[in-house]
Amino acid sequence: MTEFEFRCEWLVSGNDAPEYRQTMAMLELHVDKMNLMKNQDIWSKTIRESVLVSAYPLSMWLSSSWWRLIWEPLPKGPSPSVDWRMAHELGAADHGFVWPQIIFASDGEAMQVWALPMDEGEDQSVRYLNGIDSPAYIKLSDFKRGVEDFITVVIDRLSASSCSNTELSELWQIIQEERSNPEDVKYRRIEAEMGYEPDECPDELMNKAMELDKKMGTAALSELAPIYGKSASQAPLKAIDEIAESPGLIGEPLVRPISNDAFTQSGLPWQRAVVAAGELRQKLGNPDHMIDNARLNELLGLRPQDVDSWSPSKRNDAAIAVPQNRNQFKFIPRKKHPIAKRFELARLLGDYILIEQQNGQWLTSTDLSTSRQKFQRAFAAEFLCPIIKLREFLQDDYSESAIEDAADHFQVSQRTVESMLVNNRLLPPHYLAGYTETRIPYQLGF
Repeated sequence: MTEFEFRCEWLVSGNDAPEYRQTMAMLELHVDKMNLMKNQDIWSKTIRESVLVSAYPLSMWLSSSWWRLIWEPLPKGPSPSVDWRMAHELGAADHGFVWPQIIFASDGEAMQVWALPMDEGEDQSVRYLNGIDSPAYIKLSDFKRGVEDFITVVIDRLSASSCSNTELSELWQIIQEERSNPEDVKYRRIEAEMGYEPDECPDELMNKAMELDKKMGTAALSELAPIYGKSASQAPLKAIDEIAESPGLIGEPLVRPISNDAFTQSGLPWQRAVVAAGELRQKLGNPDHMIDNARLNELLGLRPQDVDSWSPSKRNDAAIAVPQNRNQFKFIPRKKHPIAKRFELARLLGDYILIEQQNGQWLTSTDLSTSRQKFQRAFAAEFLCPIIKLREFLQDDYSESAIEDAADHFQVSQRTVESMLVNNRLLPPHYLAGYTETRIPYQLGF
């Protein structure tokens, strides 16, 4: 994980309102030891480590976006909505200042940060020089601490300059009071995960969301709310009930608990997932050989003939498994193709292992890039196609035909093989890994 810190040197300047004038500063933002505010001053033709801006609009943006920044993940698709971008791109701080092109997107465990340097041809007074096209990962606790420290410094600066009782101080006080109340935190979290600003979500919808939270578990709702919330193609949250009530495959998972090593060790979700997949293989007495469909179905307690004949009644954006009586689950996959269905069942197996101790929790599998979904994808890939055996099979031949043969041998998609090779640095990043973010997620600029 990486560090996150704002640094500012106060410098009163301009004739704007007092809260803006008194918080003018030479500002830096350090992420992973990189200063994202290093810039070229176009007028003076000099390179500077800091930029002259007012800290007030940035603090206001961080405060007003607080809950969505912390809890709302990056949506799936070529480009998020303008509403999402206004809550997650630093440039939305605006107030006439030139800000760096930075995206913040939480995965529920860490804050992902991307940044783009400015092109030389852009007609601005400042050109930011540093970028991060592969995301920096910051623990949410570290991100929150860095933001809180910055906002507090700005409020203290205003108080020392006889600018008390500003909109910023009032807003931050409200947020602090809500953070101290677990029920308020849960409410704001669900609200943000569905894509709503504080108090923007209709009461009827929030009541429905709170009912689902009790029914499926907070962690499961956190995976589904971003998909079926404000941006849903039909009435928000309606599809969740429809999927849960549709036919499924009844099975009782036979996987015994594995050690907590995979979940307590440091590292990123896919790194922990590789440990979990390897440990499960060891418990099964099969550290090396391919896991066939019969064995995979057996682990989930599913009948092979039921799985083979399964086809979803309609296209869904999520696969789920709903707890039933006697430790059974109703599995409702969304994939039709045998290879895709096999991978999805392996993902649900990984999800079951991840949340096994949380009784009553639904299993959820989506296309989002939350830490839970990253864990699932990496677990399924390593469980079905261990990197050590994959390398042995390929024998340093990474041609397209060799990758196709490997995919056929391990009964996974070609993309899964490429993803594993990219993530283990055996192929260059332009192949684009399937279960990590390897480049800036969408084109910046409106």
